[in-house]
Amino acid sequence: MVTYFTLYKITNIINNKIYIGAHKTTNIDDNYMGSGKLIKRAINKYGIQNFKKEYIEMFNNENDMFKMESKIIDNDFLKKDNTYNINIGGKGGWTIINNNKTIEERKNSGSWKNYEKRIQILESIPIEKRKQIGKQMGDKYGGRNKLSNKEIDNRFELIKDIDLTKFGWVKKVSNKIGISHTQVRRFIDKYYNGEIYRRKMIGLL
Repeated sequence: MVTYFTLYKITNIINNKIYIGAHKTTNIDDNYMGSGKLIKRAINKYGIQNFKKEYIEMFNNENDMFKMESKIIDNDFLKKDNTYNINIGGKGGWTIINNNKTIEERKNSGSWKNYEKRIQILESIPIEKRKQIGKQMGDKYGGRNKLSNKEIDNRFELIKDIDLTKFGWVKKVSNKIGISHTQVRRFIDKYYNGEIYRRKMIGLL
C-alpha cells in the first residue's frame, strides 16, 4: 500500500481565503479538508461546495513534507488577512503518538498544562490574528460577550432539521455548528429551550 505525504491548499471560492496543510494518507482522494479550527468553521459556514482543494506538492517522507510546510507557513504567512491558518507549519501534530504513556501522563504532558509551551504557542500567533480570533470567538461562543443575534439565527437555521429528541443529536448539532459537545448543550439549554427561542417561535423577535 502506497503512503502519500502531501502538502495541500484549500481555497474558499467566495472570499479567496486559503488554508495550507500537510497530510499523510494512503488514499489521495480521501476528501480530507484540514484539521484547523478556522477552516472547519468556514466550511460549516459557507458549505463544502464553496471550497476547492489542490495539492501543492507530494513527498517521499514526512520530514520533507513538514520541512516544506514550515517554510511556507511562517509568521509572515500568518499575518496575512487571506489565511485560515493560525499556527506555524512543520509541527506535525498527527504524528504524535504516546502509546507508552499512562492516561495521567498524557493529561499532564498536554500543551495547556505546560506554561512555557502555552506561551510559545501564543507568541507564534501574530497579535492581529489573535485579536481577530478573539473577536470571532466572542461573537460565536459568547463568554464575556453574548452571542450576537446573527450567530444565534445562523445556528437555528443550521440545526432546524435535526430532531433533538433522538439519540445522537448532540453530535449532529456539534458537526453542523462546529462547536464542542459541551458548548452544544449550553447553547441548547440557553437558547433553544429558553426565552429567546420561545419568543422567536411566536414571531416577537
